[in-house]
Amino acid sequence: MESASAASRHEKSSRQAPLALSVEEATAEEFIVALSDRDSARLKACLHPQVRMRALVPSGFQEQSGPSAVVDRLNFWFAEAEGIQVLEKDVYRVADRLHVRYRFRELYSDGGTEIIQQDAYFDLHEGAIASINLLCSGHRSEQPAKAAGVHKFDAGDLGCSSGLPEEFRRRIDGIPVGDTLEVVTRDPSAREDLPSLSRLLGHRVVSVDSSPDGKTVLVIQRGH
Repeated sequence: MESASAASRHEKSSRQAPLALSVEEATAEEFIVALSDRDSARLKACLHPQVRMRALVPSGFQEQSGPSAVVDRLNFWFAEAEGIQVLEKDVYRVADRLHVRYRFRELYSDGGTEIIQQDAYFDLHEGAIASINLLCSGHRSEQPAKAAGVHKFDAGDLGCSSGLPEEFRRRIDGIPVGDTLEVVTRDPSAREDLPSLSRLLGHRVVSVDSSPDGKTVLVIQRGH
């Protein structure tokens, strides 16, 4: 008879064991890898001889039947890219169907990149993909992150008792979120008052310094 401690270890081991992919899920995973590698032979091996694909892409509805036609259409969508990186992939069951989602980064010879995502529902027969219903995002240009702008505000003789807080709010509300406002003021009380006001309004105080001529220089990043 199995001891309590042995049974406990067996139960813990069973809980920690990874769930094996079904044949259908493994086929869908192989489809994604073969597509990103643009390996026509491996793609065809995933498909049923009577496979049918219906696809809604930005240019309209497309439909193909048979492994060769389906593989040709899939490869055509990615023909201009020099390479493909798999950013995300997911396969899971929706009752008797598989939901398959993947996001690729397409790499081009000129250094440009595009992102494409496709969501599909697969019906499988005897372990092969028999139907594909697919929705495509299209090829979306990947824009580099925009550098935050820096805006200058020379407050001159304005002080915290003579309109500086009101003008500061007007100025920072007029710049994009994430940009910074550099405030230069002669009012020494601004060193304490403006940072407190900025935090109260939801902005970030980047720095508070003194210039060589004794002015206070504050850098505030707009938060919202």
